[in-house]
Amino acid sequence: MFLGSHEHVPGGRDHSWDRDWKLLTGWKRWLVLSNAEHQSFTDIPLVADVIGLEPPPGMLPAVRGAELTRTYVAAFLDQHLKSKRQPLPDKPSSRYPEVTFCPATCGQS
Repeated sequence: MFLGSHEHVPGGRDHSWDRDWKLLTGWKRWLVLSNAEHQSFTDIPLVADVIGLEPPPGMLPAVRGAELTRTYVAAFLDQHLKSKRQPLPDKPSSRYPEVTFCPATCGQS
């Protein structure tokens, strides 16, 4: 499962995602969080909140970014490591409108 920022879209600046997507076989999903930055997937936004730093305008709030990351990664791990069927990684959810699903062929020429 790819879980990336607005820069990690098919045909985006980081060509390694397109390259690696083509190499994956079997189950795969490419998810993009709107208004996320590279650091959105780390502790930095949460720490910045605690010390009172404001995120740039339009950036995904730190707590929401952490929730989305935890939720989707947990669903992925439950499905593939615990063999517990999870519907969340299969299609968009109205609970998480910030998450865009690339089509099954995204990143392929």
